[in-house]
Amino acid sequence: MDFRAKIVTWDEIERWCNRIRDQIVGKFRPDIIVGLSRGGLVPARMLSDRLWIKDLISIKTEHWGITATRSGQAILHDPGKLNLEGRNVLVVDDITDTGQSMGLAYDFLKKQSPNELRTATMLHITRSKFIPDYFSEVVNENNWAWFIFPWNVYEDLDNLIGRVMNGPMTFTQIETALRDQFDLNMGSRHLMQVLEDFVVAGKLSRVKSGYTRISPEPQ
Repeated sequence: MDFRAKIVTWDEIERWCNRIRDQIVGKFRPDIIVGLSRGGLVPARMLSDRLWIKDLISIKTEHWGITATRSGQAILHDPGKLNLEGRNVLVVDDITDTGQSMGLAYDFLKKQSPNELRTATMLHITRSKFIPDYFSEVVNENNWAWFIFPWNVYEDLDNLIGRVMNGPMTFTQIETALRDQFDLNMGSRHLMQVLEDFVVAGKLSRVKSGYTRISPEPQ
């Protein structure tokens, strides 16, 4: 097995966001929530709803992993001056893995002169160099997995399938390979829908035996 991959459910996300809300209520009152694009956008919106905070913005960070930046380092796209001076700011992401993305965002936002700046993630991995103020669950090396959130299923599955497909494969072969190499069990119906959507998107092509990958056009 290369590494474990796990499909995250909406029930888990609801539970994690509710736990973060419970940690914040009565202890910190944000004036504005900043979601880290792209992974933090949905939990940031959910927390803005649960905390009754209408002021919600985003800044974009990119990092490593299955969808890596070429350098392997986190980068932040500078959005310029934000209206954060004297305000209580809550920064939200889905997960702290190395902590680079949240660390970059924190340092950038700190320069915007907020009154108080706090951070929250649904999942916190113990190896992260950045520890958020609020998090729902701790993930250590023993229970670590590549968490596939609902908002990046297609991106992650495109990469995982690319790792297991060396030629035409049947649906059963793809399903088995994902299970054997990544311990990934997402349900046959869900996987079939993803594969068919990949065909529509031009990522896969149907062949007599099942599916094959389509090579991208040269740039």
